[in-house]
Amino acid sequence: MRTARILHYLTQWMWLSDSFVFGPIAVTQHLPAVVSRMPVINDHVYPPPRHLISLGADAPKEGAATAAAVVERLGGLRPDLVHLHHGYCLPDATALASALGVPLVVSFWGYDVTALPYSEPERIRPYLSTPDVVIVPSRFLADVVLSLSVDPVRVRVVPGSVDRRFFESAPLPPEPHVAFVGRFVAKKGVDVLLTAWAIVRQAVPTAELTLLGYGDPVLAADPGLGIRIRTPDPADPRRQVQDLIRWCRVYVSPSRTGPDGDSESQHIGNLEAQAAGRVVLTTDHGPIPEFVEHEATGVIVPQGNHHALADALIALLIDMPRCDLLARHAAVAARRFHVERIGKVHDAMYAELLGSS
Repeated sequence: MRTARILHYLTQWMWLSDSFVFGPIAVTQHLPAVVSRMPVINDHVYPPPRHLISLGADAPKEGAATAAAVVERLGGLRPDLVHLHHGYCLPDATALASALGVPLVVSFWGYDVTALPYSEPERIRPYLSTPDVVIVPSRFLADVVLSLSVDPVRVRVVPGSVDRRFFESAPLPPEPHVAFVGRFVAKKGVDVLLTAWAIVRQAVPTAELTLLGYGDPVLAADPGLGIRIRTPDPADPRRQVQDLIRWCRVYVSPSRTGPDGDSESQHIGNLEAQAAGRVVLTTDHGPIPEFVEHEATGVIVPQGNHHALADALIALLIDMPRCDLLARHAAVAARRFHVERIGKVHDAMYAELLGSS
């Protein structure tokens, strides 16, 4: 396989939730370079490649002006391909790939195609015919981009990755511990979980729930119900997530469609919990059933239904043998998402695209 220079374009290097973006870049056999349109953040969590361009707070207007600024900053560095991660900067990436005369790959991850084409159509719709390859993490999201008239030949389904250095399978704790990790936004269904939790505590008084995340509204812990709220540790947030998943027996993700149409694209937290050998309790929302098989690698309930969520959680917390079986099957199923495997898929796609071009 010929080694190529891949220019990865991001709105910002690197949001804490973007482990699935970082993974394939970190393990690639090609030569990575990065453009961050906004100032670089969390580089102590996700070390960027040696070649990093940050346009910073004074980034030029989207499109041709940004492309010209990036080309100038590249100097003698000439990439073979541009890969845009998230569709928010599609005007920039389109202009940049055109200016460099190289193929363009675009990864869509959710809001950028489930909501943005309708709230800000000028940022997405005029450019959807330009990418040589469109990557989505699920068949659910593939159907979304196809509904936007993207050429089916250009669409590839490549799941997000799990870094098994952080999420190795370990024995389940005997305590009835439950964890949630994610932003406190509508599509994550935190309000459904909190309503269900009051029912759970009546049936399992020793049950404990820890929520790790941030967002609006800011949640308040209720020690009387065994609830703890944690915000990301700026020093080592990935280790914090790892520790919380190890602490829990059941990882719960009550996702649902947001009021603005925003949907999950895959739910990487479910896969990380599976890789760690934890029981995943989740919903039938969007793409989730593609990655969690009901009563085989997890438990699925109807989205938005707090009674169903509570009943399922109670049943898991009082049945340790069932939890052990589900967790073992989940850990095996999660191997297909290990970052080394997903990274090779990306690398082969780059090689195929450059060979054909």
